[in-house]
Amino acid sequence: MNLLSPEILLAMFLGGLYGAVFGALPGITATLALSLFIPFALFLPPEVGLAAIISLSATAIFAGDIGAVMARIPGTPASAAYTEEIHELAQARGPAFALGLSALASALGSLVGTGLLVLGSLGMAAIARQFSSFEYFWLVLLGVTSGILAAPHIAKGLVAFALGMLLGTIGYDPALGHPRFTFGNPNLLGGVNFIVALIGLFGLSEVLFQLLKGPGAKPQSASLSLNGSASRFFLEPLRLILAKGGLFLRSSLLGTFIGFLPGAGSDFAAWVMSNFQRLAKGSRETVVLAGTAANNAAVAGTWIPALSLGLPGDTLTAIVLGLFLTLGIRPGPELFSRNLNLVVEIYLIFLLSSVLIMPLVGYLGSFLVGLATRLPRGVLLGGIAGLSLLGAYAINNNPFDLSVLAALGLLGLLLRLGDYPLGQVVLGLVLGPLLEQHLMVSMIKTHWDLFSFFERPVALFLALVNLIFLVGMAWLRLRQAKRLGALEARARKEEA
Repeated sequence: MNLLSPEILLAMFLGGLYGAVFGALPGITATLALSLFIPFALFLPPEVGLAAIISLSATAIFAGDIGAVMARIPGTPASAAYTEEIHELAQARGPAFALGLSALASALGSLVGTGLLVLGSLGMAAIARQFSSFEYFWLVLLGVTSGILAAPHIAKGLVAFALGMLLGTIGYDPALGHPRFTFGNPNLLGGVNFIVALIGLFGLSEVLFQLLKGPGAKPQSASLSLNGSASRFFLEPLRLILAKGGLFLRSSLLGTFIGFLPGAGSDFAAWVMSNFQRLAKGSRETVVLAGTAANNAAVAGTWIPALSLGLPGDTLTAIVLGLFLTLGIRPGPELFSRNLNLVVEIYLIFLLSSVLIMPLVGYLGSFLVGLATRLPRGVLLGGIAGLSLLGAYAINNNPFDLSVLAALGLLGLLLRLGDYPLGQVVLGLVLGPLLEQHLMVSMIKTHWDLFSFFERPVALFLALVNLIFLVGMAWLRLRQAKRLGALEARARKEEA
């Protein structure tokens, strides 16, 4: 395999540009972009498809900042963490500087995350060979708790996750092999197709949601003219990053660690690090630097548990794990012994994406998105709907999948209207069957002895990590709620 071959480089560039356009458009997330692309990746050579997917994932997270710069509208949830600051920075120092700071901090943060990905996944794979079903149960449970607590509203995150777990029970029981909730339909024996579920929940539901909102008035966007100034896009932000090297390194390291936690992902990393910088009374530049470095470092961090343990770090890696399983590739410790070339390829693609693709695509994608936002709303929504139908049908060439797509599209719409997080549904769909499988295997082989979950040293350690994480995160969320309540009460008193 030659990563510098024209096919690989072209796949990385086009995948990155595609991710930049989708990531920048408000409401059209990186998850949706990847969901729509996965059916086509199945027909590409594995190395070409992976090159496009990794570049797409990295640039889509960064590109959410383009909408924030242009119209104060974040393109991705991660960008929402510092939208006000990056928009004000664009107004004060120009969009070229704001986007350059975002692109370079994201690229360098991804580079740090990639280094830790190499070390972390190899080390975790060595440890994971000693894992039994007990250790895997506690790890998956950590993903469940962190995924629920990362939701904006914990109760709604819990409901969404439970709904995803319920969808995951359709088909054969992973432990006993009995069919469940198929209602006599043989098309459901294999469960709900993962990719169809993603396209329905994110793609079709977005089209329906936008149609319900009505024509409306488009928000006025700022003129995004970089005036050919490579200096303001590359050199000035680089000077700031070097001057704030400690903040950059701290944000990248913590962002990678947050990404490593199953279910947390880049959104959580961006919010945590930008909030830390606000608490430290940082400037607009440092808040943006902290948030953008953390979110892309977290993208690489999410691949650590995905490669070494087979657990998704976020929704994006959950989709990629689904693709791996479809191709017959089983992530986990065996991946490093049986498909080491694939692992090395992933490392190198991350490296090239960070150094080459992300800054280049960030510079060019800014102009392309400016054109895309001028498309008629009906054309944009029609294109998304067409890709959703085509992608869902192309997976199995089965018309039944279109029925599932429609049902899950309506479900996704209802969840969106109720402000329930769709990401938690996807994580429940992935982690639910894993949690059930490891629980049932552990209970069957120990004759339903609950104390066996605490007998092995690593299992006991992971159980304590779960407890500490649950208590700590719940305490932080309560403090945040009290602080917001106090601010709202003060605002009401000032208005009165």
